[in-house]
Amino acid sequence: MNEHFIYFDGSRKSEIFNAVYENKMMLRYFCSILLLLSTVICQAQSVWDKLNKDPFKNSQIYIGLRAGANYNTVNVINRYSLIKPTNDLDEGLYDKKYQELENIGVIYGVTFLYQFEQRLVIGANASINQIRFQYIQDQPGSSRSVSFIHNHNINYLDIPVFFRFMFRKVNSRFWDKSSRKPTVPAIIPFAQLGLNFSMLINANKEYSKFTTQNGIESQEYEKNSDIKSIMSPFTVGAFIGGGARFRVGTFYITAEANFRQGLSNANSENARYLNENLQNEAYDIMDDFSFQSVEGLIGIIFPLKYLSKKEFMPVEI
Repeated sequence: MNEHFIYFDGSRKSEIFNAVYENKMMLRYFCSILLLLSTVICQAQSVWDKLNKDPFKNSQIYIGLRAGANYNTVNVINRYSLIKPTNDLDEGLYDKKYQELENIGVIYGVTFLYQFEQRLVIGANASINQIRFQYIQDQPGSSRSVSFIHNHNINYLDIPVFFRFMFRKVNSRFWDKSSRKPTVPAIIPFAQLGLNFSMLINANKEYSKFTTQNGIESQEYEKNSDIKSIMSPFTVGAFIGGGARFRVGTFYITAEANFRQGLSNANSENARYLNENLQNEAYDIMDDFSFQSVEGLIGIIFPLKYLSKKEFMPVEI
């Protein structure tokens, strides 16, 4: 039997070995690249899944500051007076005449908002609300007339609780694979309504006496009195209004206007006759009344939930 043998010299063996080694290295590089690409794709997919499925991004909490002005009018519930006319035809002669001047006050404080859906927000404010109003009480006479001018300055701690509806299109909340955020309008108008709970902080009255005789008017005195003790310590009201939210970078500017209506008596019925100085010097007994007001405010609010604090990227809905 013939046996056949194949002999390779040293150079041929080296070439074969080098070719096998190069093929193994190329296979390793190829597998490494595939592994790297699959890792990147999985990580990107996990980011998209997190952005699209994480309920964290579906709501936002805001805190901010707000300030503005209000114009107040008095809604008289029951009238009271120490002086009564002797003739029924003169009924109302000594009634207080509430003025529409000197009725502008200021309001400022903090606001808290929770947006739990693209168009739905609940909120609460804590504000200092200044109420100013004036009335005049005349005591006419044939030769000598007397007028008392009463200016009131009252400060409340207001706690409005409200519901806000944002007028905007409901957009898809899904992030796309280019990592672009869902589109949110830069300007969103809104309407709101709620209840207002007020706690009296302080109340002061400045009253002046003027006399007119022979066509000449003169001021007899001007005094101040603390009237907190004869005011109701708590009042309740309701309000309705609207405004708009403006995005400025990573925070927002808000502008709003509201109409407020008091639902309870701002005066204390049980303490009506406790201020003897007002009764003796100005013949003054305060009416039962509530307040109506129109207010305009500007605010700035900051989001508290961030997708990336490092990149300062807030949750925006």
